[in-house]
Amino acid sequence: MTNRPVTGTPLLVVLPSLAAGGAERHGVYLATALDPARWQPTVLAFGDGPFRRDLEAAGVPVRVVDLPGGARSVPAAATAVRAAVDEHRAALVSGHGVLVELATRLALRGRPTPNITWKHTYGHIGHRGLRERLLEQATGGAVTRYGAVCHTQVRYLTDELHLPTDRISVVPNAVPVPAELPAPPAGPPTVLMAAAMRADKDHARVLQAWPAVLRVHPGARLLLAGDGPCRAGLEAQAAGLGITGSVAFLGVRSDVAALLRDASLLVLASYAIECFPYAALEAMAAGRGVVSTDVGGLPELVDDGVTGRLVPPKDAAALADALVEGLTDATGEDPQWGRAGWERARRVFPFNQWAQRVDDLFERLTAERASPIARLPERTSP
Repeated sequence: MTNRPVTGTPLLVVLPSLAAGGAERHGVYLATALDPARWQPTVLAFGDGPFRRDLEAAGVPVRVVDLPGGARSVPAAATAVRAAVDEHRAALVSGHGVLVELATRLALRGRPTPNITWKHTYGHIGHRGLRERLLEQATGGAVTRYGAVCHTQVRYLTDELHLPTDRISVVPNAVPVPAELPAPPAGPPTVLMAAAMRADKDHARVLQAWPAVLRVHPGARLLLAGDGPCRAGLEAQAAGLGITGSVAFLGVRSDVAALLRDASLLVLASYAIECFPYAALEAMAAGRGVVSTDVGGLPELVDDGVTGRLVPPKDAAALADALVEGLTDATGEDPQWGRAGWERARRVFPFNQWAQRVDDLFERLTAERASPIARLPERTSP
């Protein structure tokens, strides 16, 4: 375990869980990458997971509180947040996820402790978009600052959630990038997709495109890391297409970095709500090209034709062409996409600069210590 100095300003990072996910990874980076002379982080999470190891290895105190479930979860979570703020004398609370947002706003009601809500989405499928909009209408006055993880996301936050522009700060996601270009994979041409198996991630379109890829690269493999409600249907689809011999369903994995070392290419096929995914950043840092749909913040990440390809959502033919092009590049004598992606990640999204920007943002929020947060509005009859 790393011994961290205890001279910094107390910071409480609240996470929905320590499972492998984008919001969780962001919170772990906040707790482990910020200047330890400026910040003394503690993490409160409402579920355990593999990220606990990363936090403990960095010497960050972690507390996991199991919630009762159902409607009782929010008041129980708020009680836990309030207790953690008092115990650690937190000068700032950073929250991630809808449950965490509501619990933090309830916990800090009437207190001067500033807080920042990080938004990690570019929309929702079904009722969740309305739920978040109503949440912001009812409780958004309790938020000191909203954090956006890419510039494109601001349109969603202002146009759909109606958040005030002057309370949004943009700090695009970043990941550590090795100083040297990683070696190319040694095995067969391999495409990795790391995503929850939900309808909006559109694994079905990738499977639909895969036979065309095999016609050009007959020895190629498709690795699907993740799980979710669509998995059984996707496995049936792969069997129906006769491609089970080249497709592997890996389940939930916490070793995506190792999977990327064996992959030639990353694919993302979301048709609606992808924001600024860590999977794409990690692929670029690993020297791998990225094929993605042209949605959300991905055009900020992928330089089309240079570091990968952007294709229209729900277009299996365009996706197949891009995968063929990417595998041809990755397996050629002088691969270009991976090198360009690695250079772009280092130049445009340097991790140390991300940490510095968050350091400065947090310092401004604590220096401008907010006046006591107003009471949340009472529910009124129509």
